[in-house]
Amino acid sequence: MGDTTTATVEHALCFEPELSPEVEALLESEPSEQPLVVIAGASGFVGASLRIALADRYRWRALTRSEAIVNQHEERDNTEWRLCDLYSLPKVEAAMEGADYAIYLVHSMLPSSRLVQAKFEDLDLLLADNFARAAEAAGVKHIIYLGGLIPPDDYLSPHLRSRQEVEHVLRSRNVPVTVLRAGLIIGPGGSSLRILINLVRRLPVMLMPKWTHSETHSIDIRDTIRAFGIALDNRNFWDGTYDLGGHEPMTYRAMILRTAEILSKHPVTIDLPINWFAVSRQWVATLSGVSSQLVNPLLESLRHSLHAQDNPLLDRIKPQAIAFEDSLRSSLDPDGAPLPNPRSRTQKTDDKLIKKARRVRSVQRMPLPSGWDAPYVAQIYGQWLTDKSIHLINVQRDADNTLRFMIQLAGIKIKLLELTPTPYTRGGGRRRAFYISGGFLARQVDPPGRFEFRIFPENYCLIAAIHGFAPRLPWWIYETSQAVVHYFVMKAFGKYLWKQAKAGVSMPFDHDVGA
Repeated sequence: MGDTTTATVEHALCFEPELSPEVEALLESEPSEQPLVVIAGASGFVGASLRIALADRYRWRALTRSEAIVNQHEERDNTEWRLCDLYSLPKVEAAMEGADYAIYLVHSMLPSSRLVQAKFEDLDLLLADNFARAAEAAGVKHIIYLGGLIPPDDYLSPHLRSRQEVEHVLRSRNVPVTVLRAGLIIGPGGSSLRILINLVRRLPVMLMPKWTHSETHSIDIRDTIRAFGIALDNRNFWDGTYDLGGHEPMTYRAMILRTAEILSKHPVTIDLPINWFAVSRQWVATLSGVSSQLVNPLLESLRHSLHAQDNPLLDRIKPQAIAFEDSLRSSLDPDGAPLPNPRSRTQKTDDKLIKKARRVRSVQRMPLPSGWDAPYVAQIYGQWLTDKSIHLINVQRDADNTLRFMIQLAGIKIKLLELTPTPYTRGGGRRRAFYISGGFLARQVDPPGRFEFRIFPENYCLIAAIHGFAPRLPWWIYETSQAVVHYFVMKAFGKYLWKQAKAGVSMPFDHDVGA
């Protein structure tokens, strides 16, 4: 990280965070004695700011799927970059080894494969489960998760509902978890702030739908980092949930007008009595220069008025909280444009590599019949597909639970796919994973693709997932044929499981769980 962007961000984040007595005692320690913190989401706006600001307090192990980021690694920010597929539980466990603490900043909004058949909340469920399981297996002492402010409304937007679900999943293991909930975080490189600034800079006339009148409780990135510093290893704040808010609550409309004043802009505003989300997300994404995957969560959260509830951690932040105008000015370059997100330096390279790799991720959430485990679901899937296809496809299961998807054409048997159980999942009931090890439809690649079933009894659901599948068919043929067939097959299997759950069908006691 030796570029101008990073230097500007470092200057903007130059401050002395309030830290716990335990951390202060380590300030004179040798670097090797400083606590090691594993951080997922380290290359984004919050992650980069956190590592820069607390580089002299902690050693960081940053997990990323980006080879470009790993290749640009420098030691001066006290960060060890580790190439890690967060969808692979064994790899996350290996990355956690030796860590004292772990920070989770992941939100799966951007594509991780050339084709992704999944809802973001289902991806987040899997990733959070991997992180929590790996932290527990590695003996991590404490996890901190940065989520979103949760309103008291009965109905939550999918984005906020997913944030809350991630909290529950992280807390489902035996590692203490601190949840920091924040609304709009303002600082150099923030994507949400970039939306706000670019709209003000580019629009002389601004339509103000109903959602712009919802209140939000924003906070400066430096105050957010102070909260991390206080909570990292201070046991008084372990296993708690703390709302964060540094600026006074204001509507998004008021925030736009205050931003316009700082930028010396004078937009004409027209209030609309409707939310108009379908149209809003398109013009906001287009005019702000931010992808719709990032715009959607912001607009969804603005269905609600978000306020930080008083709490002991917030009480320690408020007295020195940075004002909104100061936060905004620190996030602008001399021309009044938003400073770029640290992730933007490698995003184009990563996108090209993802496209070139021609990999597929497909994740579907399904009902979980009461008492069923993952090995039984995998067994039933093979039987169901054989029957559903009227034996056009025959799924054969060996004694070692290898699955072969066979089809017979003109008297010739063709192996479409072969799934070999991964040694890692033998003997477990909550997860059954396979390597995609062969077959006419699959390219042989390293690492191989994976297929898995994972159950979440607490959520009354299971996840069926394909990770890193490399199709043999030409891409345009695969995308319009095999990918479509797989999607509808999994939808049909989900309906089958729903019927089994509704009918109260039990799992046989004598089925082979451990094989």
